[in-house]
Amino acid sequence: MDQIGRLLSDAALQYPERVAIRTRDGLVRTYAEFEERATRLANALLEAGFEPGDRVAAWLGTCPQYLEIYLAVAKAGLVLVPVNILFTEHEAAYQLEDSGAVGMFHLESHSDQAQTLADKFALRCLVPVGDWHAVDTPYEALVRSGGLVPPPEPNDDALYVLSYTSGTTGRPKGAMVTHRSLKNTSRNHAHSYRTPQGSVVLYYANMSFVATVLGLLISHIFVRGTIVIVAPVDGPQDAMDAMGEERGTFTFVASPWIAPMTEIAREQPEKWQQVRSIVHSASKASPAQLERWAEVIGHRYLEGWGMTEGSGSLFTVTDVDDVVKGSSAQDFFASVGRPCIDVVVRVVDEDGQECPHDGTTIGELVVKTPALVTGYWRNEAATAAAFRDGWFHTGDLGAMDPEGYVYVTERRTDLIVSGGMNVYPSEVEYCITDLEQVAEVAVIGVPHERWGETPMAFIVRRPGTELTEQDVIDHCGTYLARFKRPSRICFVDELPRNASQKVLKRVLREGVVGE
Repeated sequence: MDQIGRLLSDAALQYPERVAIRTRDGLVRTYAEFEERATRLANALLEAGFEPGDRVAAWLGTCPQYLEIYLAVAKAGLVLVPVNILFTEHEAAYQLEDSGAVGMFHLESHSDQAQTLADKFALRCLVPVGDWHAVDTPYEALVRSGGLVPPPEPNDDALYVLSYTSGTTGRPKGAMVTHRSLKNTSRNHAHSYRTPQGSVVLYYANMSFVATVLGLLISHIFVRGTIVIVAPVDGPQDAMDAMGEERGTFTFVASPWIAPMTEIAREQPEKWQQVRSIVHSASKASPAQLERWAEVIGHRYLEGWGMTEGSGSLFTVTDVDDVVKGSSAQDFFASVGRPCIDVVVRVVDEDGQECPHDGTTIGELVVKTPALVTGYWRNEAATAAAFRDGWFHTGDLGAMDPEGYVYVTERRTDLIVSGGMNVYPSEVEYCITDLEQVAEVAVIGVPHERWGETPMAFIVRRPGTELTEQDVIDHCGTYLARFKRPSRICFVDELPRNASQKVLKRVLREGVVGE
C-alpha cells in the first residue's frame, strides 16, 4: 500500500507516544495525536461536501497545521494545491484558476485577499489558520468536528499534490504528484539522506517550497522520525543554535548560508556533532565553498540534484565514502554525486543520442525514476515535451564522468551563446566567487550588437568590502577566455530569489531589457 495517509497511520500504530512534530516554542504532537487530528480533519472536509479528487488550496507559511492539512488531504483522497505564501493575490489567483480549486486554507493575515479570491472563484470552503497554540479558532473547530473512523483510502496512483514549478523560466506548471510517486520519494530519501528510523529533522525553511515538505517532512514520517519546526530563524547563527538546542540528526543549509555557516560550524563544533547528515540545498554553490564546508563537517556533507518533477526526490547524491575515503570523481565538489537507488540518469545530445561519459561532453540530463510525477496538470503540450518514452527531459545541461558522477552545468535556457561559442554561466560564477569580497553572484546573457550575447555579472559584495568593477575584470582576465569574461558588471544588495531560494535569472534579464 502506497497511500501517504497510511504512512501516518502505521507510524501511530507502531509508535503512538513518539513525538511526531514539535516546535521550538513548545508545541508537541505525538504520532497518536497527529493521526487523530489528521483523521478528524479529513472527515471534516468530506462532511463539508468535498469529494475525492477535489482540489484544496493552501495559502500558508511554515506551521504545524500545514503538515496536518497535507496528511488530512491524503487520507480524504483530495488533492492539495500549495500556494506560495509570498505570492500576491494576482499570483495566487493564477494557481486557483489553473488548478480548479474548490476550497482554501489561508493564513489569517491574508483574510481580505482570500475572501476576494473566494468570491471570484466561488470557493465553497475558506478556513483561516493562525496561532498554532490557539484552541478557539475556525481551524481547530473544523478539526474537532470530524469523526474518528478513517475514510476510504484513495488508490495508490491517485493524484495527491499539484506541485507548481518554481517558474524560473516562465509561468508555473502543476506537476502531478501521486501517492505512489511520493512513497517512492520517501524510500529514495531514507537511503540517500541517510535517515534511519527515528531520525530528527530540523526544519527552518518556507513550507511554500513544496519539495522540502515532500522530500524532508513526509519522508521523515516514512522513517517514523520527529519533525522539529524551528522556523523562523534569525540567520545562520540562530540556525546553528537551534541545531544544538534541539539535538537534530538531519538538516540542510541553503547556498547563501554556506560561507557563514562554515565559519560558525568551525568555531562551534559542539552544536552539530550529533548530526548525521547536512544536505546542501537550493541554488548552486561554488566547488571551493563546498570543499571548505566539507572540510569542517566531514562525513556529514551531502550534495544532490533533484527537482519538482521528481515528487521532491533526489536524482543524484554524494556518498559518505566520497568525503571520508576520497572520491573517484574527476572533480568531486563540482559534481552532484551519482544516481540514487532506483534512478537512471543519461546525458543526451540534441538528437537524443548518448553522450560519452568523459566528464566534459555537455548534453541534456534525462532521468528515469519511479518517483517521477505523471505530467503537468491540464497541459498536454508541456507534458509531451518533457516526458517521453518513460524518460523525463529535465532541461538541465550537464555531463557524466567515467565513474558515474554527474555535473550539472545549468538550465538550457541559461546557456549563453557569444559569437557562436557556448558560455556556461556557472563557470563564470565559480570564477568570480573565488574573490574573497564576493558573497554571491549570478551571470546572465545580455544582447550584444557584434556577438549576439555576452555575459553580465550581478554581484553582492561581502559586508565591509570595497570590491570594484576593475577588480572583477582583472580577475576574470586571468582565469577566463576572452569570450567568457563579463562585458558588464552590476553590484546589487541582493539577488532575486523564489521560495526555494533559486536565483530568478529571468527577473535579472527582464531588468536589463527594461533599461
